[in-house]
Amino acid sequence: MASGMDESRPVRALILSGGGARGAYEAGVAAALAERIHFDIVCGTSIGAINGFAVAQGMADKLEAIWREAAELNVAQYRPEVGALVRLWGELHSVLAHGSVPSHLRDLLALCEGLPGLRNLPQLEKVLGLLDSAHMRAVVTGYARRENLRSALLLAVTNLTNVCGTVFAQFPSDYPDPARAAEVMARKNFEPITDENYVDAICASAAIPGAFDPVRALCKDGRRRTFVDGAFTNNTPLRPALEAGATEIIAISVDPLVSPDVEHEVRDIRDVVTLALEAAVSKMVQVDLELLELANAEIDRGNLPGKRRVTLREVRPDGALPIDPLDFTEPGVIAALVAEGRRDAERMLDAAPVA
Repeated sequence: MASGMDESRPVRALILSGGGARGAYEAGVAAALAERIHFDIVCGTSIGAINGFAVAQGMADKLEAIWREAAELNVAQYRPEVGALVRLWGELHSVLAHGSVPSHLRDLLALCEGLPGLRNLPQLEKVLGLLDSAHMRAVVTGYARRENLRSALLLAVTNLTNVCGTVFAQFPSDYPDPARAAEVMARKNFEPITDENYVDAICASAAIPGAFDPVRALCKDGRRRTFVDGAFTNNTPLRPALEAGATEIIAISVDPLVSPDVEHEVRDIRDVVTLALEAAVSKMVQVDLELLELANAEIDRGNLPGKRRVTLREVRPDGALPIDPLDFTEPGVIAALVAEGRRDAERMLDAAPVA
């Protein structure tokens, strides 16, 4: 424990998990919590990284505006060449289903000539993501200011170059345990947030493989490495918060509690990917929670001198959120999810206030 540190002072952490457009609920929870609590640590993965940087910069009150802008831009739209191919397939399907091919062939050829994105079809074999990453980056760039960070910010990403989990992090100068912060930043799997890589780190954490392009970000050794969504290695980043010395943790999940006895239908490739990821994420969280319980038990027995007990509270919806993870086009639904998250956070704080 760092000398001179007030050991009676809690070190509070906010954990923001991934979940795509369902993160609108998370934004509402985070905004309500930030009105009453100062978090020393903010840990985010995927869409949680986008909500997280706003909280860490002290601008949680802007989260609703950020989400409104994301909906207006439709941050999950197809890149031009893919969108052109999708529209072409739709038209071709319509021709085959509703008319004779010869009579519509001329119209179909005219359509092909009128879709600029089709000129880029030869580049499809080089495409690393089906969706246009530029829109999400534009939203992040408009708000991300590293100099405004008031809390420690830890962003979980998946490092494709070295095939491992990585955390981009920055600790403020008034962090309550500077020795712990220095120790954490010296670890191999932690990279410093800088002016040059701040936006890259946020976008990388939310770069769903196959959907968005991977992100190249500058690392502490001066090399650029390739990163994607942190959900594949740390979707609910409890462990980075514990490593940073958190003693009071509030974790936000966009998924309701579901019995393991519930059976899911596998209808298409999206279900295959989604359910496989959910199983992996559930296992990661289970391991972290078991480690937390073991550590607390050892502290209670007096076997870990200098270590402090950690408390964990969770906020999650009562039922499944009514939005597809990649559907950012419904501003009304998004606004309703933000409001639902705010209500759930306020209900938790009213029932058990944070001292």
